Amino acid sequence: MQCCLLFFTILWWNAASFWHPLEHVYWRKTSINRLLLAAPTSLVYENDNTVVSLENPKNGIMVTLIGTAHLSKASNEQVKSMIELNRPDVVMVELDTSRLERFGFKETGEDLGIPFSTADDIVPPLEEDDISAIAQKTLWYPIQALFLDAVSNFGRVLLTNMYNNLGKQMGEEMIGGGEFLAAINAAKEIPECKRIVLGDRNSIATLRRAAELALRSGDPVGVLGRLAQINEDEMSVLQKEVMERASEADSESDITVMLIEKLKSSTEVRTRIFSRLQEEVPEFSRSFLKERDYIMAESIRREGLKGARNICAVVGLAHVPGIAENLNSFWNDQ
Repeated sequence: MQCCLLFFTILWWNAASFWHPLEHVYWRKTSINRLLLAAPTSLVYENDNTVVSLENPKNGIMVTLIGTAHLSKASNEQVKSMIELNRPDVVMVELDTSRLERFGFKETGEDLGIPFSTADDIVPPLEEDDISAIAQKTLWYPIQALFLDAVSNFGRVLLTNMYNNLGKQMGEEMIGGGEFLAAINAAKEIPECKRIVLGDRNSIATLRRAAELALRSGDPVGVLGRLAQINEDEMSVLQKEVMERASEADSESDITVMLIEKLKSSTEVRTRIFSRLQEEVPEFSRSFLKERDYIMAESIRREGLKGARNICAVVGLAHVPGIAENLNSFWNDQ
């Protein structure tokens, strides 16, 4: 099961690019008792490189991006403490309504216990190949659409089962994406928080998009093969590093936790993995990361337009740089 761990803990259908220097944004380091102003164009990390806070210099809106691993008790606890510390007006989570049932809520969200909005109407900008594909639709398109629907639904079931198995393997009550439930529950306890934002694209739509881009590449089998090879290469390196530190008393679940926390805490490891994904499997990077980064950043921007002054966003670590870059672009264009 650990061979699947890489993409289903820090990624959860994500990939990422390098951290880029951003211009004209004031970044702040979140401290337990104060906010320290940092130099513009620099990224400032806290809590093992997982939290980045930024301020829109034009209107003072604060956004705190809390990067998580999706099977991590430490992430769940960190999310709760950060929301209690920051007292946000709005909490955005990397969810859509189709994933609410996993956490015991109705898909309609009517029993969330707090007002919420979604990103259902946000569409990432079309790229040139999208425009060409639309213009070149053939008589086979309906059949292709049915195939993509079947693949995406099957993929959703497969990923959910893998997460459930990983949670059981860890030997404790661990829900994949449990940090999002922690965020929702924490938000409901904060009087300042007015609503939750389910800021992600529908999960099946993301899987369908990935399958579409893989087919469009002309080599869908090769796309899967390259993805699997990166997973195998990088997991073998991580397992070796972790096993060198593990003791004979450590159980399999202990080692799994150590692997997850290593993935979460090491910027070097994440950068190496994500650079390979972007270079070798751009179809994956585009559908699972780039487009969703835009959607979640836009959902945050809209909350600012509605009057929110202090926003916390709980997202997989892989999404933090892209969301920050998109917010920077939005704010510069104001």
